[in-house]
Amino acid sequence: MQLARAGSSRTFAAIAVLTIALAACAPRAVKGQSQVVDGLKFDYGLVAEPAAGAPPASHPDASMHGGPPAQPNSYHVVLSVADAKTGQKIDASNVAMGLSGPGHPGTNIAPMEAMMVNGQASYGHYVVLPEPGSYEFEFRVTPSGKHQPVKARFILDRPA
Repeated sequence: MQLARAGSSRTFAAIAVLTIALAACAPRAVKGQSQVVDGLKFDYGLVAEPAAGAPPASHPDASMHGGPPAQPNSYHVVLSVADAKTGQKIDASNVAMGLSGPGHPGTNIAPMEAMMVNGQASYGHYVVLPEPGSYEFEFRVTPSGKHQPVKARFILDRPA
């Protein structure tokens, strides 16, 4: 009986150490709108939909990212990714974002669409931040030719 307990204690300890080690490897969420992870510079911004205005039906933005949500507190998230040393925009094969916070239990991952902002390659997606509070955005960028995404996490405090 003692032998079984000792084995389960070692297993528990090994799992605890592994969990701590993996948590230390994950990027830490930061406040602000810019972060460098693994040589990539992530810059993001939010545009409140009432400020951006609904685009006319003939405009490409009307259908981009599934179109703007018809809900209050809707925002357009825009992400730019560049080489941190050269500033050259990164050609990514896959860009996605996760969002957690009030009204968003867990982290739902959604693809971001390529778009041009002021002549620069960027990525976008619409979100709803239903109430004031702390939200966490996680951007996942898989550069062309790579298999694993580079992840950057940001914290946004939406005021009332």
